[in-house]
Amino acid sequence: MHVGIIYSTDKKVIEKLAHALEKGLQEQGHFVKVYPDTSETFAGIAMCKHLVVGSYATSAFKARTPARLRDALNKIPGISGKRSIAFVAKGGIGERKALVSLMEDMEKQGCFMIDQLSFSSEREAYEFGKTVNLR
Repeated sequence: MHVGIIYSTDKKVIEKLAHALEKGLQEQGHFVKVYPDTSETFAGIAMCKHLVVGSYATSAFKARTPARLRDALNKIPGISGKRSIAFVAKGGIGERKALVSLMEDMEKQGCFMIDQLSFSSEREAYEFGKTVNLR
């Protein structure tokens, strides 16, 4: 199955979590394409049945999806209707608010949310990717 992972490049930890998740999904036999939010093109995303988007808590009290990631989600064609998973890096007071904000921004683009997660480590992201049942 084709899976697209889009992540915020503002924090290095999100990139590491995205690539750990990629590795776990690939071990299940999925074809995974990873896109930083700075990509000029998101070629191939239309082929993906599932979309995973990673972010972080921008602040404790007014957590929002980082602007660059939100802009990337707005310009990606063909993500409406994709079965989608949102994740953030665990830690901090604004973690839950950041996850809710990310899911809202994804739903505005027509994504069908199937899960939301907070990863505390690359190992946790890898294990999730290795065991998640994508249908």
